[in-house]
Amino acid sequence: DPDEEDPEEPQVDPDDPETPDDPDVPDIPDIPDTPDTPDTPDTPDTPDTPENPDEDPAIAQYYANISTTNTGKDLKNELHKLIKISSASVSYDGLYDVYRKADVRPGGQYLWDIYSDTTKYTLYDSRISANYKKEGDSLNREHIIPQAMFGEKSPMKSDPHHVLPSDGYVNNRRNNYPHGNVTGSPTYTSNDGCKLGTGTGNATVFEPMAHYKGDIARIYFYFVTCYEDKLSSFNSFEAFTKNTFPSIDETFLEVYLKWHLEDPVSDKEVIRNREIQEFQPNRNPFIDRPQYACKIWGGVSSTTKSLCASYNQ
Repeated sequence: DPDEEDPEEPQVDPDDPETPDDPDVPDIPDIPDTPDTPDTPDTPDTPDTPENPDEDPAIAQYYANISTTNTGKDLKNELHKLIKISSASVSYDGLYDVYRKADVRPGGQYLWDIYSDTTKYTLYDSRISANYKKEGDSLNREHIIPQAMFGEKSPMKSDPHHVLPSDGYVNNRRNNYPHGNVTGSPTYTSNDGCKLGTGTGNATVFEPMAHYKGDIARIYFYFVTCYEDKLSSFNSFEAFTKNTFPSIDETFLEVYLKWHLEDPVSDKEVIRNREIQEFQPNRNPFIDRPQYACKIWGGVSSTTKSLCASYNQ
């Protein structure tokens, strides 16, 4: 068979190629504008962490305006403004009416005695303010902070937060000495073990029973906070400094913080704090919120810092 000829291919001029027309491309529709993203609402401020989440709402309300972040002198001054009193709400004789509400032992028959567990003074005892020659003769009013320090002036003289019922004879032996730890041989020991002798700060001090040491420490903290604006005008007292902070001599402060931490707030103190408020419109913050003591004084010295750290405060 003869050879078949290849079909002739169309010739394309390389200098003038003809590109076939592209098919019509449909128009791309306009993309609608993206709507504005709405503004993100402001995140509300995180409320302060409450000091004691489980505390009585009335107590929480009382301290509602106290900062949860302040410490040292700033916190002490805040508390001072909250609890300070300018005039007496209770008369000196009226203290016994307070005691009949605030200092009643379980059972309702006898009054607490800050220096004894064995005295038995009834609410209307004939021995109240009586003369005394020995323990058990008389119940009277013990100024934890001596009257001589503030010149027997009001409102300190009849402030029930620091004026407590006690046996008259033991009160007299305590005299005006500060509370502290006796380190030498006692010159006097009460029936229940309170001691007088040389001790804290190399001063003559009165040492209460162990289970009342925390009570007394918290009273010292209360006094220098409530009356911080008056301290500079008061007479000298070994346990105090005449300033608004720290207000307590460092050596005594270390003792009182230790007492406060080792002898926690008791039901007796809680009841007392509540009942006093019915007579006088303030409270002892160091009973309601014991952590305030370390928040205020924990940084005063390496010893106070170590004490507070050891109790996680």
